Amino acid sequence: MANDKRRARRDRHDSVIEIFGADGRLEGTGRLADFSETGVSFSSEETFPKGEKVKARLRLLHKGVLDVSGEIVWVRGDGKRRQYGVKFDTVQKVYPTGEKSEWE
Repeated sequence: MANDKRRARRDRHDSVIEIFGADGRLEGTGRLADFSETGVSFSSEETFPKGEKVKARLRLLHKGVLDVSGEIVWVRGDGKRRQYGVKFDTVQKVYPTGEKSEWE
């Protein structure tokens, strides 16, 4: 695409994203569309306004579980299910035991 302004390669993913509020409570879930080092896009039935700061947990095959924070930078659609784009501020890999794997 000639007008593509993305700064990182996107990989398609079909897994779950969990969105948390500032108080740590789950605000909603969605379905990932794609993922890169700088952001993610997903669809959800919940409403998140453009500019909102979010925290989320991503479960990515072959990449593990990631906790991210970022900002909703675009919203598309006005029906029951909307598409969202998030630009990451932070990305942290989560290990099931809370410890790093000896294989990394």
